[in-house]
Amino acid sequence: MENTPDRPALRYRDLTTTYAELDAAANATARRLIGGGVERHRLIPVLVADGREFPAALLAVLKTGAAFVPLDPAWPADRLDAIMTELSPPAVVVSPATAEILASPVPAVVADCDAPGDDPPPDELRPAPGDLIYGFYTSGSTGRPKCALNRHRGLVNRLTTMSRRFGDGHVTLQNSRSTFDSSMWQVLWPLTSGGQVVLPDRDGILDLERTATTIGRYGVTMTDFVPSVLAAFVALLEERADLRAATSSLRRMLIGGEPAGPGVVRRLRALLPGLAVTNTFGPTECSIGSVFHDVTDADADRIPIGLPIDNTAAIVLDGDLNPVPAGTPGELFLGGECVGAGYLGDPARTARTFVPNPFPQVPGDTLYRTGDLVRAGDDGLLHFAGRLDEQVKLGGVRVELGDVAAALAGHPLVGDATAVVLGEAPDATLVSCVTPRSPAETPSAEQLRGYAAGKLPAEQVPHRIVVLDELPLNHNGKADRKALAALIVADGAEEHAEPPADPMEELVCAAWCEVLDRDRVSVVVPFADYGGTSLLAYRVVTAVGERLGRPVRPRDLLAEPTVRAQAARLAGGVDDDSAELAYVRQDLAWRPPRTLLLTGATGFIGAHVLAELLTRTNAEVICLVRCADPADGARRLTEALDRYGLASAWRQLPAAVAAGRVEVVPGDLAGELLGLSQRRFDALASTVSGVVNAAGAVNFLSGYLDHRPANVLGVQELIKLAAGGGARLHLLSTLSIFGPADRTGPPITEDRLPVTHEVAADGYNRSKFVAESLVADAHRQGVSSVVYRLGEVWPHRATGAANPDSLAHNLLYACARTRCVFPTGAATDVTPVDVVAGFLARAATGDLDVPDGAMHVLWPTGLRFADAFDALAARCGFDRVGYAEFRDRLDAVAEPDERLTGLRLLLPPPDDGRDAAPAEFDEMFTDGSRHFDIRRFDRHGAALARPEADGLTAVGRYLSQLSDTSAFVPQERQAQ
Repeated sequence: MENTPDRPALRYRDLTTTYAELDAAANATARRLIGGGVERHRLIPVLVADGREFPAALLAVLKTGAAFVPLDPAWPADRLDAIMTELSPPAVVVSPATAEILASPVPAVVADCDAPGDDPPPDELRPAPGDLIYGFYTSGSTGRPKCALNRHRGLVNRLTTMSRRFGDGHVTLQNSRSTFDSSMWQVLWPLTSGGQVVLPDRDGILDLERTATTIGRYGVTMTDFVPSVLAAFVALLEERADLRAATSSLRRMLIGGEPAGPGVVRRLRALLPGLAVTNTFGPTECSIGSVFHDVTDADADRIPIGLPIDNTAAIVLDGDLNPVPAGTPGELFLGGECVGAGYLGDPARTARTFVPNPFPQVPGDTLYRTGDLVRAGDDGLLHFAGRLDEQVKLGGVRVELGDVAAALAGHPLVGDATAVVLGEAPDATLVSCVTPRSPAETPSAEQLRGYAAGKLPAEQVPHRIVVLDELPLNHNGKADRKALAALIVADGAEEHAEPPADPMEELVCAAWCEVLDRDRVSVVVPFADYGGTSLLAYRVVTAVGERLGRPVRPRDLLAEPTVRAQAARLAGGVDDDSAELAYVRQDLAWRPPRTLLLTGATGFIGAHVLAELLTRTNAEVICLVRCADPADGARRLTEALDRYGLASAWRQLPAAVAAGRVEVVPGDLAGELLGLSQRRFDALASTVSGVVNAAGAVNFLSGYLDHRPANVLGVQELIKLAAGGGARLHLLSTLSIFGPADRTGPPITEDRLPVTHEVAADGYNRSKFVAESLVADAHRQGVSSVVYRLGEVWPHRATGAANPDSLAHNLLYACARTRCVFPTGAATDVTPVDVVAGFLARAATGDLDVPDGAMHVLWPTGLRFADAFDALAARCGFDRVGYAEFRDRLDAVAEPDERLTGLRLLLPPPDDGRDAAPAEFDEMFTDGSRHFDIRRFDRHGAALARPEADGLTAVGRYLSQLSDTSAFVPQERQAQ
């Protein structure tokens, strides 16, 4: 400041504040604080929302030698009063806009950047490195918020590290709210390194377009995003070239607060080639963030949280505080300059989480136990693997589920309460379930939401509240969260939905349904009642704008809570021709619903096909399920969708069943007439427009006769059904019907069908060959059909959930269980199940115009198992052994794991004196991408998903999940 007093320090709206002006305002506020009795080491609340007064207030408190505690003026009055009572301060700093908010008798000192300045306070008030610098209130598991305290040396270490890594003089945007500790670096780092701070002009509505234009207006070079919000920001930049130009000034972006997905970051870096991205990790208790990782092209499948910054230690320990080997998950402990001072007024909690440091090589007397599960790679990089408690992050905000439950349990009509999170970021929804204290007086969700809003900060208020007769309990007597989730979804299925009354309401309804993953919504139910969050609301704005063919400002739409009110607001601002064009586009997008019979919906591929049909089409689906009755079948479908992580479809299924869009028909593919009566069979034949057969028997140890009932006789029944009503038959088959001898010549064309003696000599492949032959013969007799020959179907690229019957998966699973890998020349093709299911669903509904005949559904992407083994070994520190030792280790752990015992029976014995797997092992796998013509599939399916350049990238999410398992234990085989 002394060298460049007239240099801009703050930019806010059209105002520019120089370093000299900011210092004078801070001095004046500090003098008034000292005059009001503020002394060194006291905790002084700062009740300033935004604007120039926020940094002036922080600096003013620091000049007194005290520590500041940012508070949000929008917090409930009860919460603010409780915090003021706990702090018991001699004064509170406010701004001209917040001076009248507190009812507390504590004197208020107004920080006003337009008031006359003053001389600085005496030098003896300067704080020491070990003095407190600030406290931040975070969610607490007992229902009482906790104040995490930090010291000057921790923040100074963080800021000086940033200067060393990123340079000085940046223009930063304060993109975090003032009550989040990430705002500290956004405000204080530039002011201590010769930069500028751009302060946001917020109105309480997430407006990413305004964020982008603010970056462009002030030439912002650095800011911070929570990954879930970043995903929406990247989508906006992809749509708007003008906003990409506006954000081109950015040179560095920090991300943190929740796990970051590589896909969004990769897209961002492609949009803004001059931008570097740093992933940051660290709890509020340890000086913002103390682990950094600069994202590179090498982070294709996952982004590490990185390495500790300067003067900081990150140690991965087991339950006895012993270091764990590389690759082994453990709890992350932090040490060094970053470690804070504990929790205000809570010595017991402080003692539990700030523990004595037993490592002489780590500076400091204390370690902080984060509660985060991580593992270190061979390169030392740390990878996040989950939490050890019930703490969750929603939009980057720490939320203790116990805190939410405790707040609602305080309502006089509530007997018990709990909270759960449905879905994954960025679509995670916070839901609270309560039971009434008395059956005679049940509280409404509206009452409880208002009560919660008066007790909790906005980010902790449940997005949805469900009143239940009782909470389901597990065997430990605790709330069964999985059962709760099912009840929550079922509760939503029973709601009455008032339909739209005019075309604009139809348009807005369609946008809501798209964003909320629902078949229907009521035009009079508030968005929040459907679990709508601020991020989802922003996506509604985008979806409405796409339908109108023009951008919609968030504040023009989100000021209203319901479809009806939003539609009325929009109708007043849209000219007649624009509205008509929007209706034309909406009507052109309508498709008549298809009715499909789906078999195998509880299996791996079938569940993914059902999910695609539910979430991406308007098809009506009849599921043939082996079950006692329709309710039992619906339960099995729900379990299958949950097992494979298909959250959107899982949420939609109960409502779809209740509305009749999904019908469960108890039956048996292997039975005569599919196990149905003749009347029911004929009714199905006259109803369905397509039959999708994703079912079948698969057992490489069994013969043809074992496979015949489901794979041959069942197909015969499906052909009869399709022929009886003119439905199109979609049959899943396999590339492996072609034996090894067929794969030595030119690529096998899609029109070719092997003759009997050429078929692979096992019962499964023979049964699939016969089924294909039957379908081909039926096609010659007029039955429309498509045969989809599949190679190795790998896990979904987003969920990483694997097929429990996959030989390739069970091999990699065995490596994880035995903690070793071995040399092999085996290779396989790689086609993710989401690609297969998406293609099949769109072909079955007619969204893709696929001709009759066979098609090789196969990516031109291969994977060498040696490469997959190398990736696992590098991540998890697995031993590299010979094939014989792998077999010995497998024998030792196989029982009672069905998956491993089955694999052990299939694996050939080792060759004496040879480390590598024998040739018989390598021949168990085939890279079909080198042997099969895929031009037909490529022509019709290329628009759905571009193949990955290499197989390792395609299965990256799956390998990450395999690596992140905290303890490799037998995985229960689920009933299909």
